[in-house]
Amino acid sequence: MFEFFKNNLIWTQGVSILVVLGVLAIFSILFFKPLLYVVILFLLFTLYFFRNPLRICKEAIDDMTVLVCPADGKVIDIVYDKNNGLDGYAQRISIFLSPFDVHVNWSPMSGIVQDVQYKKGAFKVAFLPKSSELNERNDLLITDKNGKTIKVRQIAGLIARRICCWVNKGETIKAGQKYGMIKFSSRVDIFLPATVKLNVGIGQRVYGGQTVLGRWSWD
Repeated sequence: MFEFFKNNLIWTQGVSILVVLGVLAIFSILFFKPLLYVVILFLLFTLYFFRNPLRICKEAIDDMTVLVCPADGKVIDIVYDKNNGLDGYAQRISIFLSPFDVHVNWSPMSGIVQDVQYKKGAFKVAFLPKSSELNERNDLLITDKNGKTIKVRQIAGLIARRICCWVNKGETIKAGQKYGMIKFSSRVDIFLPATVKLNVGIGQRVYGGQTVLGRWSWD
């Protein structure tokens, strides 16, 4: 229980929410005590939402070909284009995160952050296919020591209004390393070359930092 509160991201990523809840708590105690129950319930949900679990992908420790899932949620779409028409990649895997999922994002592989590209956009429902192109988003490009590059896209949803990214261009990142989060329901897309053999399917429940997304082939 102590670790849950110690590692909780509410203290760093949800300070403004704590301030609002504190003000509401004081107001309810002074003027309208029934409101305090609502404040307490929302505080408990907020602590649950900002949970920051420790995850390890055992397969990725000894196998450098393993790619780790970058987010918790449900795989809602897998698209393949042999002509690399998906932002220059052959495959796109989409993971939808509900408000009850862990919203921390993990790096699928080790490498150098080649670029971080933030783009403003709409806030449409995240499970819609077009949300990958229309919604507010943040792209992380990672290149490993062999020159293989992937892209991870954080996508804001209908409720989500803020994308957090904790790494910068030029930094070294490790497979399974936490690099950001999206506040409230959202979506994460992973763009991969055709040389990655997927280990997940549509409808599958995956866990960020733990589930094997796929493996690089030796071709």
